[in-house]
Amino acid sequence: MDVLSTVLVVAGIVIALAFNFSNGRNDAANTIATVVATHALSPRKAIIIASICCFLGPFVFSTAVAKTIGKGIVNPEFLTPLILFIGLCGAVLWVNICSNYGIPVSSSHSLVGGLLGVGLAAGGAAYINWPTAEMFFGMLKYLGIGVVIGILVGILLAVLCKDKIRSMALLGGFVGFVLAVPVAMITVGFQFSGILAILLFICVSPVLGLVVSFLFTSVLTRILARFSKHPMKLNKWFQRAQILGSGFQAMSLGGNDAQNAMGMIFAILVSAGFLSSGDDLPLWVILTSALAITLGILSGGWKVIKKLGSGITRIMPYQGFSAAVSGGAVLSFMTMFGVPVSTTHCAAGSVMGTGVTRGVGAVNWRTVRQMVTAWVITIPCAGVVSFVAYLLISLIFGL
Repeated sequence: MDVLSTVLVVAGIVIALAFNFSNGRNDAANTIATVVATHALSPRKAIIIASICCFLGPFVFSTAVAKTIGKGIVNPEFLTPLILFIGLCGAVLWVNICSNYGIPVSSSHSLVGGLLGVGLAAGGAAYINWPTAEMFFGMLKYLGIGVVIGILVGILLAVLCKDKIRSMALLGGFVGFVLAVPVAMITVGFQFSGILAILLFICVSPVLGLVVSFLFTSVLTRILARFSKHPMKLNKWFQRAQILGSGFQAMSLGGNDAQNAMGMIFAILVSAGFLSSGDDLPLWVILTSALAITLGILSGGWKVIKKLGSGITRIMPYQGFSAAVSGGAVLSFMTMFGVPVSTTHCAAGSVMGTGVTRGVGAVNWRTVRQMVTAWVITIPCAGVVSFVAYLLISLIFGL
């Protein structure tokens, strides 16, 4: 290996770890925003607990997400240390810009955008791992089935509850659309991964978090209303339970998001000839990636924490517990199937879901619109940065 290639490999590993650090700095809000907002823990204690749980995440969950990042976006045959380095640079730049402005953006999708941008610049559409026709039409089939079943269930509920049929049918169809693919993955083993899964779950994961959190909070509220005679005691109990929920969510974050750097480092080592694509992830890659995201959480992303903790809705301890458990559950499910979803999307959706149980007006939809805008433009913006960077470097060095 020549000197330039060696430098690129080392630089790529460093920037991958820097990406995970930035990831932790932005995504700290996902795990501690609600527990800080309800004063269950001080910000410093919350960050320390979240950091420990996040570090343990990659050892608890599988490394399927790392494989998606390393091999599921750009064809491994075309990956070089330079392509991977530029893709990482585009992702890191976008995440840090958003963190400085307090925008809870998706670090995972920033990385996906960075890889797509540099892949298209380097070799065009042929460099990208596009979904198979079987996967694409399978997705359409299950989405269609989900919508039809959702509409029928909505109409049935409207008749039974004497509610507006049209509204319930639309709501049922929407919920069916959101749940269709996740249910198919669990029940019939539908194989769904790669770019198509990432793009679909940009829409599905926040709404799935919202639906799960809404249902969980609604059931919890009814149980509390029936059996609770001492609300203040329950408040204190849920503040303690929130700590466990926040830890679970942090562990889920570490299990999904820490694997971003693992996948990139693995891809860099494979492209440089140090490993083959069939090898297992080296232990030092797992340890350093987990440590980087943990240190990022310890550094704190206070602007993001404030926006997610109090900018969306006012949260009570039982709602904070519900949001943390719901967000962690959705994220854990995605991690098992190797889908690098946004923990930000899941967490924000869960906070919205628990807020909606008090009425639509309980949610600050202006803040939600700002966040959704950032989510939508993340992949293209990170992609444009990487695309332009590759073209400039190609012109300068004659690649």
